[in-house]
Amino acid sequence: MKKSRVFLLACLASALVLPGLSKAETRTITWSAVTTYNDGTPIESNVYITYNMYWTSDAGLSAGSLRPVVSSVNQTSGTFDPDLLGMPRGTTVYFTGETVLSTGVKSLLTPALPWAVPQMVQSSLPSLGGLFIGCPSSLNEGESGVCTATALWSDGSMTSVSPAWSGGSPYASIGSDGVLTATVVSGDQPVTVTAEYTDAGVTRTTSATVMIVDLSVVTIMEPTNVNVSGPLADSPSLPIRLDWDPVVTYTDGTPIPSGTIVDYSAYWTTDSTLSESSLMPLASSTLSLSVYFDPTAQGMKRNQRVYLTTRSKDSTGKKSHLSAAIPWKASNSGLSSPSNGRIRRK
Repeated sequence: MKKSRVFLLACLASALVLPGLSKAETRTITWSAVTTYNDGTPIESNVYITYNMYWTSDAGLSAGSLRPVVSSVNQTSGTFDPDLLGMPRGTTVYFTGETVLSTGVKSLLTPALPWAVPQMVQSSLPSLGGLFIGCPSSLNEGESGVCTATALWSDGSMTSVSPAWSGGSPYASIGSDGVLTATVVSGDQPVTVTAEYTDAGVTRTTSATVMIVDLSVVTIMEPTNVNVSGPLADSPSLPIRLDWDPVVTYTDGTPIPSGTIVDYSAYWTTDSTLSESSLMPLASSTLSLSVYFDPTAQGMKRNQRVYLTTRSKDSTGKKSHLSAAIPWKASNSGLSSPSNGRIRRK
């Protein structure tokens, strides 16, 4: 009786050198189709051909050690997951296979093909790229406010984190929970709050300035509920909107008298502490509760981290403190480069 012959070795060798993956991985093994018996005569057209592939830790391919990879397949490739098949990571296993005809004829096993099962490679986690904190821009003497921290990761995501807080002295103190408590002051006093956060050996530190307000000096409240949104489809030339709630009281809680006009100014800066010298105007002395702007026209670089803030002023000249910094990533695409250049003969 003629026996078929399997030609697998070269194809398997090229299929099993794929790089390891970090999670469940799928490998592919391939082999050449068997079309003849070992004497070179073609296998009859009415004979059905299938293949069995095995793996083992035994280089001698003992029958009791063989474990199936694919069975009774008629294609010349098969996929498998090393972990699902129980292949020990970091060890060498051996592949072999056989051809089976519908007539019952079965080939010999191919020579053992060794393969080093790669170690599991841990997935690459995003690294700590930056740290941003949000504190009230001002805090009345004797009162408390909360500072929060947000980490920026290398994949662009942002998450809330719990940093180590420090600073505030001598006009305020901050706890490990980010609660900032102001003391009684004579005249408005600025304090600096610092946050430090470490992840996987990477440390980021940032600071913010909070004005401790002397309540004996009454001024107008700063805008609240400041929000940035966009890009806006209905305003393509000025795609970003910054808006805020109207200011209706002074810092001592008394209402602003009717007939008193309140106007607003809006700014951007790259300084998270909102230093006055760093502020770039988006709008000045506007009666509107919003401003629309184009990041490119304002000089913001693409993907730059900036901070937005506002201030109010009444018609008597009372000016508020700055509102809390709103961190924002400039999303403008910038000026396009020339394209489709051609040289034509005149």
